[in-house]
Amino acid sequence: MKRSHVLFAWVAVAGIVVVGCSSESGIPGTAPVSGTVKQKGAPLADATVTFAPAGQSSGRAASGKTDASGKFTLTTLKAGDGAMPGEYSVTVTKTEMIGKTYTPEEANEYYSKHQKSPPPPQIKNVLPEKYAKGDTSGLKATVKKGDKNEFNFDVE
Repeated sequence: MKRSHVLFAWVAVAGIVVVGCSSESGIPGTAPVSGTVKQKGAPLADATVTFAPAGQSSGRAASGKTDASGKFTLTTLKAGDGAMPGEYSVTVTKTEMIGKTYTPEEANEYYSKHQKSPPPPQIKNVLPEKYAKGDTSGLKATVKKGDKNEFNFDVE
């Protein structure tokens, strides 16, 4: 009986090793996806690009953040692993905080003076609201295994 437990453990470890090494991107079924986002023709930095499965497509959402040149690389589960093949609705958001962010010491001082917590900063999307929703953004993408999967988007 002890021998069967050892055999089972070795089979389990071998299975994990095989599954762990089965994909170039590290996640079985994903394909690398990258692209560029521009706003009125200029690179859009610090925006979040999200690919959400569209319609009857199954899969997972993938997202990435644009760099200073507007370039992004998508992540599903592991950094840079891309997205699963399929049809996607794409959203682009860029947020900024409005209002003061308090350090713990400043928050304590505020509480001492006002007997309540300081107001939290507001988060505002600086892009038109239509780009924050897949059904209104007008942005679509089809990810295919083995293709280049480079997508470029221009937002208002």
